[in-house]
Amino acid sequence: MRKSFAFTSVFLFVLTIPVTAQEYPPLDLHSIPISDWLNSGEHSEIPWTFSVREPYLRVDQRLEVPYIARISGKDLNRSGDNHELFLVNRISSLEGEWLNEPNIVRHTVEANLPNNVRAEFQMHVVVQPGEYTLWAVLYDRKTGKHNVAKRRLRVPELRSDPLPDLYRRMPLVEFPAVDESNQDGSGLVNGQLYLPVRNKRPLQVELISMLSPPEQWTGRARLMRAHNDDTLGALSALSQMDLTDGSLSIAGLDLARRRVMFEQKDFQRVEWASLVQAMKKAQSPDISAEALQGSKNNGAFFREFLNQRLSGDSTVADGMRVMIVVTSPQLFESGSDLRPLQIEGDCNCRVYYLRFRLNINDVFDQLERFMKPLRPRVFNLITARDLRKAIAEIVQDLGKF
Repeated sequence: MRKSFAFTSVFLFVLTIPVTAQEYPPLDLHSIPISDWLNSGEHSEIPWTFSVREPYLRVDQRLEVPYIARISGKDLNRSGDNHELFLVNRISSLEGEWLNEPNIVRHTVEANLPNNVRAEFQMHVVVQPGEYTLWAVLYDRKTGKHNVAKRRLRVPELRSDPLPDLYRRMPLVEFPAVDESNQDGSGLVNGQLYLPVRNKRPLQVELISMLSPPEQWTGRARLMRAHNDDTLGALSALSQMDLTDGSLSIAGLDLARRRVMFEQKDFQRVEWASLVQAMKKAQSPDISAEALQGSKNNGAFFREFLNQRLSGDSTVADGMRVMIVVTSPQLFESGSDLRPLQIEGDCNCRVYYLRFRLNINDVFDQLERFMKPLRPRVFNLITARDLRKAIAEIVQDLGKF
């Protein structure tokens, strides 16, 4: 099942307003009796609904628990036009031991709201399997009113997990960093996955992704979000492979403009801000007339990119080049140059093709034919669990070399 982070109502009013530190100073938890509030149990001075959803596996292979706090505009208006709302979030063990520092989110309201509008905190917390207690305090600094919610979280182990040690290095609890300009995303976390690759030969592993949208789905916002989530999630997980000997690199291609939009060689950590910015540029509707006129060569650009990589002299002695292509199925306009890559002899390479289907109709793909002479190992993916199995097989396969 594909999880969506889209807003749930056309009347939703997200109260995230950019402010400066001088206008709205940060909340000092010592300025409020938060310990007394927590010790007193559940409390509600501001009418609200607080709900916790079931944990699920994200594409980047973390386990996440979403929860939502909602306050209707009508109820906020009853206590005035101006509100500075803070949601203070913290996780403890069942025995009461705090497992993270307080996570504080602020929303502001500076005018009377329509009755059919609601303020909403959409929260996500990444956790390891186990049982926890979620504590949430809603505090309005303008009125002094507060709410307290307490919920028990149970996050089960994945059944028949192909990567049972994946969370060995991760903290028990982590709140993702969410881009305020894109709250549909699930957010990046700092916790590192445990993905050792026990290879004997040096490996040059390159993650290759298509940052531009699939041509057949251009203009379909929901499918574009799914493409982006799948691409970034898969890159996040794969980029944490720990090679015994070798290097990891990443390249993000813009097929519509026939450009390498992002490249990072031999990295320790991906420069996510730069990669996300490159993806936004690749999906911008602003495109030159020259790029549009040469659109029948969009697919051929991918073929030439592969040819350049394989013909380069950067392969280390006794080593092997590994390409992991991550994308959604790609179709190109009629009359496009779709000739496969031409190679002579053994390419001394290994190619894996991770292909995400965006919906039940997303079954046709022309990108694979460019790679056919390289005999890629193809994984057709729909769910995050499919990706987990594919990563486990790739790690095991690379360990044979």
